[in-house]
Amino acid sequence: MSEKRSSRITVKDIAKIVGVSATAVSMALNNRGALTDSRREEIKRVASELGYVPNAGARSLRGSHTCSFGVVINYFNNPFFHDFFMGLEDVTNKIDFSYWVSQTWDDLEQEQKQVRKLAQLGVDGLIVLPCSKEISHLTEMTSRFNIPLVLISHSLEQLFPAVVADNIVGARMATEHLLSLKGRPVLHIAGPVEAKSGIQERYQGYCQAMAAADPDFDAQRSVFYVERLRAEDGYEIMSEILKYYSLPLSLFVVNDETALGVLNYCHNNNLRVPEDISVVGFSDIDLLESLNISLSTVAIPRREMGQYAAHKLLSKIDFPHQNKPYLRDNEIITTLPVSLIIRDSSRIR
Repeated sequence: MSEKRSSRITVKDIAKIVGVSATAVSMALNNRGALTDSRREEIKRVASELGYVPNAGARSLRGSHTCSFGVVINYFNNPFFHDFFMGLEDVTNKIDFSYWVSQTWDDLEQEQKQVRKLAQLGVDGLIVLPCSKEISHLTEMTSRFNIPLVLISHSLEQLFPAVVADNIVGARMATEHLLSLKGRPVLHIAGPVEAKSGIQERYQGYCQAMAAADPDFDAQRSVFYVERLRAEDGYEIMSEILKYYSLPLSLFVVNDETALGVLNYCHNNNLRVPEDISVVGFSDIDLLESLNISLSTVAIPRREMGQYAAHKLLSKIDFPHQNKPYLRDNEIITTLPVSLIIRDSSRIR
């Protein structure tokens, strides 16, 4: 066992401090055995103060590596992750690693809960799509429990290793393409800019392109915000946009799912795409080409993101495997290139 793994708080550590056997500690933490209430509470108090996390994997494997890691995403049905998990398995299948997946519903409390549950399962590392810039639970995993962690899609000031898309460049490309259509305002449907770095970068790329094209550009009049980045959010924001702007107009939308809601609104309200409203999304999730009106988008190499995330995490796990098919990655942040794909929704003939 490596030094890192052995530094986690164990039942024996608690037993030594309290002055009881490891068996007594185990009974107290599992509410079993003939212990006095005061002794049981003392053991639980010490365990809490030490930051003890019950490790199901370690119980079953007697402290060995579990050959697994946890992946925390926002939604199980998020189409972004189809190719991402293919990339993940391109790497893990070569060394017989498995993984657990949890969803947060884009909620911080759920994220904190799922991260700790995966730690209890004894995973050797974590890949996390963070839903905010709150990091105390992530710091706890790395500093207190020595569980390696890699972020995806969002970086947090280089505090953790991360694999991200080049969001600023992608947003600039999308905005410059829409500006080339001429004769229509180019607006941005943004997400929670203050909460997520990737969303903030797309906002920055949009603003950079707009400011370069128009010295009088005012973001306060041109940016509309949604919270959850789902299709229903894109649908609902359209009525607000059309209160302030007449047709035709162009929309750079923070992600594809929100953009699909925009297309659905246009369909239900007899608005022509791209003649009345031209739309560009971000991510290039599956099936965009097969829509009645295919969606222009900025493509993220999602399979490669899964591969890089797996490589980056495995390189930080002290795992004694003879054939290590993963790359040693010295970069804290790995930024993947993006590309603009022009389809029906912004191709004006």
